[in-house]
Amino acid sequence: MKYLILSTALVLIAGCGELDPQADSLDTGDTTVETVTIFKTDSMGVELGDSTQMFGAIEGIVTGPDGNIAVLDRAACCIKIFSPQGEFLRQISREGNGPGELVSAAFLTITEDGTLILTGDGSETLGIHAFDYFTGEWIGSEPSFGSPPTCLEGAGEKTYMRKFLDIEVVNDEPMILIQITLNEIGVEEPLVVFHEEHIPFDPQDMSGIISLVWFGFDLACDFSGRFYIAPRSTEEAIVYAYDLTGAELYTIELDLEPVERNTEELETERLVLVAKAIAMDDAEVIPTLEAAPYKPMIRGIETDTEGNLWVLLGGPAQPTFEVFNSSGEYLHKVVLEGEQADGHSWNFNFSNGKILAYAEDPEEGFQKVWQLEVE
Repeated sequence: MKYLILSTALVLIAGCGELDPQADSLDTGDTTVETVTIFKTDSMGVELGDSTQMFGAIEGIVTGPDGNIAVLDRAACCIKIFSPQGEFLRQISREGNGPGELVSAAFLTITEDGTLILTGDGSETLGIHAFDYFTGEWIGSEPSFGSPPTCLEGAGEKTYMRKFLDIEVVNDEPMILIQITLNEIGVEEPLVVFHEEHIPFDPQDMSGIISLVWFGFDLACDFSGRFYIAPRSTEEAIVYAYDLTGAELYTIELDLEPVERNTEELETERLVLVAKAIAMDDAEVIPTLEAAPYKPMIRGIETDTEGNLWVLLGGPAQPTFEVFNSSGEYLHKVVLEGEQADGHSWNFNFSNGKILAYAEDPEEGFQKVWQLEVE
């Protein structure tokens, strides 16, 4: 497999003279790639029994600064806090539309200072909602004009990354505005704009629109000021790295081949789209939803406590990461131990030094939160 790391400086130099085409690339064949195993150590979640241990629809998981685990349950309209041993500790928010209450929610994240941020409807507001992780106190809610921001990622101090979509008319044609920014609760304008583009709006392609709202791009950042964006594309595998000013540091290109979904994977992806349409209160579009025939080449990115970037590959059925250091240099491959029938729908979170995961389409028929460690 080949990885191409291009710094902004090298791109500028390339316009002035010849460069050795091998200088920016690292060819890692099977004989040279180190493969590391990631394995399950514990889980929480039951099919029946204690209601505090049951999850209706997990829409986000994070680890708090104290090591406890926060789980956003969209069906229960709350955040449940558990100890690392799986003991239920407390609940944040509840169903309702009063101050600090939630009607629907998704995309849970946590900032460096311990602010829990999610997106959805509640507190008479459609937009962003913030809570204090330590006390459970509702900090406030901010309305969104257009669809609520999605793909939230907690960053340094009180800041967080997010993706925002809106419809604008450009040259008399409706276009979807995509912005990926750094924001802070209580500050109206973005602190940094990392990415902005317009793409054509096709109201007949509801599958594409729902996919863009919920996915479209994968985001990651650390508390030291590194930010990453990976378009969830079936045609290219690329990650862009930025600094705190929004300047592009480098890109990582993975030399991957498109992978078709099999019949079972197509149906699983369609059901994921159906679930997302229901969460958007847009059930009438369900008969039109179809899964894309090819898998995204990248379907997730995370950063660990050492500042390394983990890129979750979209092709393998078994969760597989390619890992790079903060300068974009390739380190090794990481593969989940053992067969995992639902591995193609696993979501991961690396906040505050702990690796957590859950499946959108769990093999056991009910959702669990898995705790994982690297060998």
